[in-house]
Amino acid sequence: MRSPKLIASGTATINMTPMIDIVFLLIIFFLVSSHLSKQENAIELKLPTAQSGLEDPSVRDTVVVHVLPDGQWMLAGVPVHRAGLESALRRRAALAADALRLKIRTDQSVPYEKIEPILSVAAAQGIGDIVFSVYGERSP
Repeated sequence: MRSPKLIASGTATINMTPMIDIVFLLIIFFLVSSHLSKQENAIELKLPTAQSGLEDPSVRDTVVVHVLPDGQWMLAGVPVHRAGLESALRRRAALAADALRLKIRTDQSVPYEKIEPILSVAAAQGIGDIVFSVYGERSP
């Protein structure tokens, strides 16, 4: 089988521009996603400890609500009240492909009365997958 004349003469080239564009898009994607994953733990809280728990490695669309020691709620680093949380959860649930997960990161000194309204809002929006961030109890 003979090779085409263009390849044999050395004039055929491969256009690298689309591949470079894709590489730059991937770099931007990973930079943004790593920034967002760090943002979740940016608020320093003394999480409660748990004697038992399950590690869930599944990747799901998750909304993280922080409850500060004074009982204030924060969503995406911004203070939020009940009405704001309701609308944010409604929007995210409408955009999510699967069922939405709600993760609550709370200081261990916060009483249940400050967390219960978050659970009520989630139930009203049809969110049943609710997890709490905790520290595992260390065994001696």
